[in-house]
Amino acid sequence: MTVQRRNAALTYQYIILLLIGVLLSTVSRRLEPLCVVLPLVVALLYSRLTLAAPVFTLTCQVTPPRAFEGDPITVTITMSATTVVPPLEIWHLIPPEATCVSGSPRVLCTLQAGATYTTHHAVTFARRGIYTLGRLYGRVHLPTDLQPLLLQAHHDFVCRVYPRVTPLPQHLPPLHTHVSFGHYVSRHVGEGLEFAGVRQYNSGDRLRRVHWRTSLVRQQLYVNDYYCERNADVVLLLDTLASVGTAHLNTLDVAVRAAASLAAHYLYHKDRVGLINYGGICTWVTPAVGQLQLSRLLDALLESRTHFSYLSKDVGLIPPRVLPPGALLIVLTPLLDPRLLTALHDLLARAFQVVLVVLSPLYVLPTVCQPHQAEATAVLWRLEMERHLAPFRHLGVPVILQESEDPLQGLYALLTRRQRLPLAPQRGG
Repeated sequence: MTVQRRNAALTYQYIILLLIGVLLSTVSRRLEPLCVVLPLVVALLYSRLTLAAPVFTLTCQVTPPRAFEGDPITVTITMSATTVVPPLEIWHLIPPEATCVSGSPRVLCTLQAGATYTTHHAVTFARRGIYTLGRLYGRVHLPTDLQPLLLQAHHDFVCRVYPRVTPLPQHLPPLHTHVSFGHYVSRHVGEGLEFAGVRQYNSGDRLRRVHWRTSLVRQQLYVNDYYCERNADVVLLLDTLASVGTAHLNTLDVAVRAAASLAAHYLYHKDRVGLINYGGICTWVTPAVGQLQLSRLLDALLESRTHFSYLSKDVGLIPPRVLPPGALLIVLTPLLDPRLLTALHDLLARAFQVVLVVLSPLYVLPTVCQPHQAEATAVLWRLEMERHLAPFRHLGVPVILQESEDPLQGLYALLTRRQRLPLAPQRGG
């Protein structure tokens, strides 16, 4: 904590009045002007002689260090006085993106020797990002207040605000599953937990599967059969080539929130989920399962930005482990850059199961005053999208045009209509 004594603006006003009084006394050769400003001299001398600064400590704590958009982050400020502290004003500098939802970031208190004062306030962030909290500024108001003590303490706490995860009302079934443990019950008999029936014992069957009751009745060994439980590969492709909207709300933020919700949904069902940021700088997260994978995906989505570039990224440069065969590829895009159309045709040529979610910029642009203008803009945008999406519809690619603020609305009905999806070789069962 840094403490500095500064001259207040009132000090300079007193000095100017003192000089005017001395000048008038000199010019008029009278003592009355000097007597008028004499109290100012006493106040200035008193502020210089009382140099004893109060002794106290100031600490700050921010919890939790990680949160989602809209979740409150509590800031706790604690002041402990060793000596008597005159009126102390503390101000917590919060970022401009933050909103104080409870308490106040500015407090004024007076402490006795040995006393402790604690205050709390909560802030929320409406947009993902990495923010710094814990920077405190204060002022100790001394009796004359001509030379206040200014203090600053930088307890820098880095808070990571992740995109908001919205629970999906229904499970989105994958197109194909793989021979790995998951939540999807296969038609084939094998290792699993779902009971399939009882059959006669064969050489190589495990003894723990023996159904003893049936074996005693039939006087032969019978074993239990179970259905296999599979999982799927889901890759989220996020278009970071272009974005439309304002700094507080744009199509990229909408796509990031949708990707976070999809990742949490499929990881909950033990699917392998990966992420590709397709833009001027192409980055990816290899598909995996588990809570740790969700943390990796959220960290990657936190860093998702649009990078301007004239380079055309080739999806062939993406390693095969990032795009496994038979994976469900969900593309989140505003479809504003023609380079993405080339990438989509390349993915379809590689026999990937592509689901295209087109984000409308109409929900992130500032509202216009004339409703007819907004309606005409919506019609023109839809006609333009239909022109671009006609070849994909002809190939049987499922397409969702965002018709509401929820970009994932209609995805469940689309994925359950498997006859509309392009055929691809099935792996596992």
